[in-house]
Amino acid sequence: MNNFMIKQSFLQILQYNIRKSLRIQESFLIDKEVREFNIVAIQKQNCNNNDSQSFSSAHNFFHLVKNSSSQSRTCIYVNKCLRLNQWIVETAESDICLIRILTCNTDDETQTLRLLNVYNSCSLFTTFTERSSIISRLNELLKNDCEQLIVEDFNLHHSHWEE
Repeated sequence: MNNFMIKQSFLQILQYNIRKSLRIQESFLIDKEVREFNIVAIQKQNCNNNDSQSFSSAHNFFHLVKNSSSQSRTCIYVNKCLRLNQWIVETAESDICLIRILTCNTDDETQTLRLLNVYNSCSLFTTFTERSSIISRLNELLKNDCEQLIVEDFNLHHSHWEE
């Protein structure tokens, strides 16, 4: 087995839309149960431009992957239990973050998992073209060379959900 691969029975991934609440975000990522997850994918995080880690306490437990823009609406927190040579950032855009994770299967064969965290705005002023662009960009990023997992908040609400 290569010493840089993740060898465990499963990879624990948690997804959450913070809705830009600093209070929720601060308490969420320092929660003992949340820190057990390997990956935490967040949409609509609260961006604190004074701290590159978004807030000071999370960087003790997680590496942060996000676009440097204050308008960024997706980020991925990678637990520090995963060594830096076990994953790589492929892209960090304002509405899409993508990391590649190296894993091992039960036969010690190398496998790759691509994790995409996607946010699609639900503003009343969002045009069809703007909504379509995130789907188009997602299609550009999808590849057939490995397993892929998309965690998302597409904000595509169905009219029947209101009934």
